[in-house]
Amino acid sequence: GGQCLNQHSHITLATSDIVCYVGRDKHENEYLIKYGWPGDIWFHVDGLSSAHVYFRLKNVSIVDSIPIDDLPTESVYDMMQICKHNSISGCKLASVKMVYTPHSNLKKTFDMDSGTVTYHDNKRCRYGRCEKDRIRVKELEKTKSDDLDVDYYAEMKTNERRIIERKKRERKAQYEKGNDASSGEDLYDPMLDDLRAIKQKAAASGGDAQSGLDAGLEALEGLSLAPLDQHGGNKAESNTAKEAMPVWMREAEARQREPSADVRFLRERGYTAAEAKAACQSNWSRIEALSNLYLTLGDESEEPSGVMSVEESLEARMEEKAVLVAMFGFVDEDDEASAKFVDVESESSLDVALPITSYESPARYGDAPLLQMEVFVDKVAPNYPAQVPVIALVGGGLSERLLREVTTRVRTEAHEQLGEAQIFNLLSFVGDACTEVVQKETEQLAKERANRLREEKEAAEAKRNEAQAKQGPVPNSFRTETERRNYAKEVAARASSGDTSRVSMEKAKPREYVNTGVSDASLFD
Repeated sequence: GGQCLNQHSHITLATSDIVCYVGRDKHENEYLIKYGWPGDIWFHVDGLSSAHVYFRLKNVSIVDSIPIDDLPTESVYDMMQICKHNSISGCKLASVKMVYTPHSNLKKTFDMDSGTVTYHDNKRCRYGRCEKDRIRVKELEKTKSDDLDVDYYAEMKTNERRIIERKKRERKAQYEKGNDASSGEDLYDPMLDDLRAIKQKAAASGGDAQSGLDAGLEALEGLSLAPLDQHGGNKAESNTAKEAMPVWMREAEARQREPSADVRFLRERGYTAAEAKAACQSNWSRIEALSNLYLTLGDESEEPSGVMSVEESLEARMEEKAVLVAMFGFVDEDDEASAKFVDVESESSLDVALPITSYESPARYGDAPLLQMEVFVDKVAPNYPAQVPVIALVGGGLSERLLREVTTRVRTEAHEQLGEAQIFNLLSFVGDACTEVVQKETEQLAKERANRLREEKEAAEAKRNEAQAKQGPVPNSFRTETERRNYAKEVAARASSGDTSRVSMEKAKPREYVNTGVSDASLFD
């Protein structure tokens, strides 16, 4: 424990406020990664194999976590000693380099081994040196508890309920003070901090939101300018530029030529033009058409029913809605990393658009929009979670084909989790599935490029062989100087005699003879 730093210097943590989790092997490290809490601080020996050590607050009612730069110096020191002691290589060294970062900054992809992670943003990592301290390690070892029956999932859910209760108390206090948000305490919220970090990262790579450039670009987007080739422009250059555009941009331009807004809506979510037009011909609403197309993606002939009662389904939805509000915050149109609820006030309404922050579009997609998972249950799946929710994916720079492929996999995954609150699991599944299909696309593009380069090389080689066949064989080396001169005279004789089969004479010009005063022998030399 100890006194916190900076803005949290008024908080002093006791030993009972802190719990430290240490992974005993790579499989337990994997559980800790999967079921970590927002605000957990992850410690590891930099560059060496070691246990994953997590700093977590417990029994603290004021805040759920402390920012990484405000942690007590004593706590950081103890975490580093524990981590170094649980490193096979590091425990033998007198000093090691340590790295620690928020749990939300850990990045896990489908192709990584168990217990292996990387970082979303290296700027959120902190480093330090850890010197061997046997006395302190012995003191910390006395507090160790080998509890083999830790239910990580249950602890995570308990923490989520605690966050919900705290937020309800805060909202109630603000309401009693006349909804004056500025009158309340400025409490640190680790989840909102993560969302702000995502927003700042997006702003750093895009517009500045201050100089007016963003507003100008937004205004230009609304203008309809005629294509250059309609007024005498170079059509070939226009086509070349269009081919260089990412696929999602070309598809977006093609959708703009579609007169029906409902068809554009369905195509943007991965359905073909024929499917979208057929669905829109019925008297269905846009969401009903989306629901019917989504249900056709599965192989199940009929949906199981009777898994949960109506009361149980409603209670599960209300609990999941409260968790979503606590994790993602309220509707904020200016923050694309926040959840967009259709009706945030109604506890039973669960229609929402959620950002997939675990997915990062590759650089070849350009300035791709944020990938979002849209959930529709209010009208098309009223018995959720006893009924499969309607899921739609949009954005992320994914082509319509890839969006449909991932949506089909999501449909199968959702049916397997029928009867459970599955939105959080689907968020993680969508991020992994999108990363996987993009990786496969990257490998396929690399193969195509390698094949294209090989074909171009073979064509160039064939062209060189053909040209050499016309010119005759050229010796690589000459045994004597006389042999080299005789070969040069032969080439000159063929050129002077007009032998076009061996010397290119496409546009013969009248010969001009100039007396240079240099002998023929010198010219050959």
